[in-house]
Amino acid sequence: MFQRHCIGMILGASLLAAQPAPGAKVQTRTQAWVLALDERGGLVGDLKPEEIQVKVAGTVRPLVQVKTPAQTAEAAQSWVLVFEPIRDPGYRATAFVAAADFLSKVPDGDRVLIVARGKDSLEALMPGFSLRRALWAETLAELPDFLPETFVGVSKESLQGQAFQAAFTDASDGPAGQEAVTGLLAKYRAGATGWAKGTTDIRGVRVVDRLNLDNPMLVAGMLATVGRETKVLLSLFDQVAAVPGQKHVVVFSRCEADDLSSPEIRKAMSTKFKRIKGDSGGPAEAAVLIHRDMIIYQNQLKERAVVDGLTVYSVAGTGQNVIGHLGNVAPGTGGYIFPLSSGLELSFGQGIQLFGSRYLVQWQEDAPPADPAEVALSTSRKGVKLIAQALR
Repeated sequence: MFQRHCIGMILGASLLAAQPAPGAKVQTRTQAWVLALDERGGLVGDLKPEEIQVKVAGTVRPLVQVKTPAQTAEAAQSWVLVFEPIRDPGYRATAFVAAADFLSKVPDGDRVLIVARGKDSLEALMPGFSLRRALWAETLAELPDFLPETFVGVSKESLQGQAFQAAFTDASDGPAGQEAVTGLLAKYRAGATGWAKGTTDIRGVRVVDRLNLDNPMLVAGMLATVGRETKVLLSLFDQVAAVPGQKHVVVFSRCEADDLSSPEIRKAMSTKFKRIKGDSGGPAEAAVLIHRDMIIYQNQLKERAVVDGLTVYSVAGTGQNVIGHLGNVAPGTGGYIFPLSSGLELSFGQGIQLFGSRYLVQWQEDAPPADPAEVALSTSRKGVKLIAQALR
């Protein structure tokens, strides 16, 4: 366990909004959680309000308040770990070890909720956000036997399992709880081959072959399955939105949804395939359908996460351009993309020191937001990059 900290000079600043004059248009306050990094990737914690600019749909908006990472660190944050299906024992082990290492580093006072895909839907494995580290460890220890490798069953399109309670509270279990988490991490690291369960994935198989794009009915069925899973995630987002403070959703995944988001799908859209007389569509047509529907699902998730005030992180894909389904969502919410590959434990575990160290930037708009609009945050300080949501 450790206390959240930021690097750099500490400066807190806020701008008071002027009261509207009689007959003036009432303005609406909108906000974003903003991460500031220098050229080496280090945290920058001393930006002044005058160094930050917010544009909404191309128009500069007046700032209402800026809270530094030092100020926002005083409030507890909430973390949701979501486990979608993961195939192959190696990928599963990598995900479980990284999650255990991550939990061992969660700052004091922060709360965790673990959600995983069950036999027919995502299930809340805890009644709500918990401070009890022993409960985190106990829940994570069940995942190797619980988590499927593919989407099985027909999703109920809403979060199942234990009834999630936004108002759920419990008490920290202190050093004993931390020992439970570190003990599980040590067990996972020393686990014998196959402890993470699963079937070894066949290497060298192209995504277009794995998905069988020659079968339009099969493709349509997979898209319908991902569509139902999207509704469950949207349901989760909405329920978590009721919890105050910064909220982070980390999604681990290596399944059909990630295959359908592969760059090979876009390539297949323009590839000439041999047609068979009487067929009902070939790989190119299937690829176009996949590309269209996956963009729709990803935009739905991105827009809802922003509206609900969530920062999404994706742990999927192999890196480079292969970033998985939620990898196309995370950056638009101000989150990160991590490849599900060797080295994940180190990069992901260290990343927690960055994830929660954000500015709270609030600005005024002339009317309550009706439709999604592009948001661009920038700073005048040279060599500093701002990472934040791309929509509001």
